[in-house]
Amino acid sequence: MISTLELSTLKKVTSAAALLLVLILLTSTGFGQQLTGTLSGTVADSAGAVVPNAKVTMRNEASGDTRTTVSNGSGYFAITAVPPGTYALTIEAAGFKIWQQAGINFAQGDSRTLPSIKLEIGKVTETVEIKAGADVVIPDNSEVSNTLNTGLVEDIPIVGRDAGELLKLMPGMALNNGGSQGSGFNPTTVGSNNGPVGAYSANGTQPNGAMAYMLDGANLVDPGNAGTQIANINQDMVSEVKVLMSNYSAEYAKGPVIFEAFSKSGGNQFHGEGYFYARNSIFNSWDAFTKTQFLSDANSFPTLRNQFANSLEPPAHFYYPGGNIGGPIPFLNHGKQKVFFWAGYEYMSQTPAVTPIDYNVPTSEQKGLTCTASPGCTGADFSETTVNGVPGVTSSGNSPVYQALLNNPNY
Repeated sequence: MISTLELSTLKKVTSAAALLLVLILLTSTGFGQQLTGTLSGTVADSAGAVVPNAKVTMRNEASGDTRTTVSNGSGYFAITAVPPGTYALTIEAAGFKIWQQAGINFAQGDSRTLPSIKLEIGKVTETVEIKAGADVVIPDNSEVSNTLNTGLVEDIPIVGRDAGELLKLMPGMALNNGGSQGSGFNPTTVGSNNGPVGAYSANGTQPNGAMAYMLDGANLVDPGNAGTQIANINQDMVSEVKVLMSNYSAEYAKGPVIFEAFSKSGGNQFHGEGYFYARNSIFNSWDAFTKTQFLSDANSFPTLRNQFANSLEPPAHFYYPGGNIGGPIPFLNHGKQKVFFWAGYEYMSQTPAVTPIDYNVPTSEQKGLTCTASPGCTGADFSETTVNGVPGVTSSGNSPVYQALLNNPNY
């Protein structure tokens, strides 16, 4: 028999093991790619002499998370494992005014050096604030890359709901047309294995197999299927997108072009949004050729007006309701605001346009059920047909359908 105490202990051990396994599975996808960055700098006084033992504090402006370090004997400091976001830096040292700079933006994998950190002599209660743009945080590498922040990712209009479509904005990207006059990539309908990977050639590279498509370090490309993508990245679920072209560090095992997105995260305040994206073909305009053809056909066959409209502009609609929310977890923070959550969901209702198929429905005469061609006829009669009850072509050539077709320039 197992006692109540032993059963309770067993449940706790099992729960702890399950949680550990989940954490291992969640973090294992990030080992192959560096998502965090590093900020470094050298603290000096107004005369240029280094200041050792200065306290350096880096605070995330969204979540309030802080990271602290101390400058060494040469005045140098480095803060590693910095997630993407906007940060404020504070430096304190005895006998000097407090030095502050806000608005330091970090993208995925950035390694940045903060230049010209000069402390002024004064009381610790006094503060020297560096305005945004006064000192530029310069990248400490030679990689060629482009980064789109949250505002650009959300505001740039795209046709579908795949953030990978933003590749069209990047320099050096060209659609892979092959031997046809258009691209096989259709951004209108969102689904698996139909994304932009394989549809673009980056700086002359081959379209398939030359691009890594990543979300939070997980590669969404199937190498066994000609390098096509197996999942899509929702535009409203990511905080930023970065495309690396060349000269990036050896930590990236794929390439030569890398598309990486970083998911949104919660902060120290609750934030969320609800949205409904809709696209319906009834709001589409017709070009001059299509409109002329429709008017000509509708004038010849007024009863078939709706059929002609659907044939020239097949009906289609796309509806995407969704939303997301993020913030602190109250019962885990205990007032310290260090544990956050973020979640989002989107439903897709897609009805793409299809090419209409026209069928010839044989009349009773054509099927041999009746015979009206001549007295005593026993076979099928193909001398006359009807279209929606209108008499068709006859041997005399005077039927309304024949005359309408004869006067219509489209036939």
